[in-house]
Amino acid sequence: MLKTDVGKVRSENQDFGALTNAQEEAQSHAGGRLLIVADGMGGHRGGATASRLAADTVKSEYLSSATGDPAIALHEALAMANARIFAESQTNPDLRGMGTTTSALVVRGNQAWLAHVGDSRIYLVRGDGIKQLTDDHSLVATMVREGLLTAQEAETHPRRNVLQRSVGVGEDVDIDIRGPFDVQENDTFILCSDGLHGLVKEEEIARVARLSLDAAAGEFVRLALERGAPDNVTVIVARVIRAEQTGEETLADDTERELFDETAKENSSTLRASQ
Repeated sequence: MLKTDVGKVRSENQDFGALTNAQEEAQSHAGGRLLIVADGMGGHRGGATASRLAADTVKSEYLSSATGDPAIALHEALAMANARIFAESQTNPDLRGMGTTTSALVVRGNQAWLAHVGDSRIYLVRGDGIKQLTDDHSLVATMVREGLLTAQEAETHPRRNVLQRSVGVGEDVDIDIRGPFDVQENDTFILCSDGLHGLVKEEEIARVARLSLDAAAGEFVRLALERGAPDNVTVIVARVIRAEQTGEETLADDTERELFDETAKENSSTLRASQ
């Protein structure tokens, strides 16, 4: 479930979220459901352009990739997004210097992969626990990892929004790729921009993630707005379910559904993720 809001201060939403559907996935070699959140920067027009271009490019490049390896397909898709955003910024003076965070997750069968640049985040909520799967590519996050700041000090540091890595600012970018890692039934993934995780604590995210997908996404946005929402807010909530529970609202495409309906009879651990 995808929800986004401009917030209470900004005049334009420079976040962008996207996800694939069953029909699109049916033609994909890499397969699985792809979820993307991007948070743009670079002026009134630049930020919105960069985030939309990143999400659209990652989605189209992943779906059209010739490889069956999601990790390779994700890396190539983000690299192409970086090249396209950078090229656009060089040809249009109004867009010079634009860039964006990009966090993408693929869930295929009972495994998942992610690609990440910037300080948007991907969380995994399992049972009562929550784990941040991505590392923030920001100045204060690096200082925390190096022991120069505490996590509490980082929350109010005046340079907490300074990114050390983003998509489209330079000709090349380092992309974090992780996976495959196993997923379990009822695992819930949260992809969000810093407009959410900057205001809502991890323990709150874990609590809200237990709600239905639509209710959880709505509650995340409501909490951010209630706390002032000085930035745009974007969130995607996805949950892993059993293959025999798949329907039109889930990620499994028709071909996979036929396969998993059969294998689920013999293997009760076969899983899919809901939208």
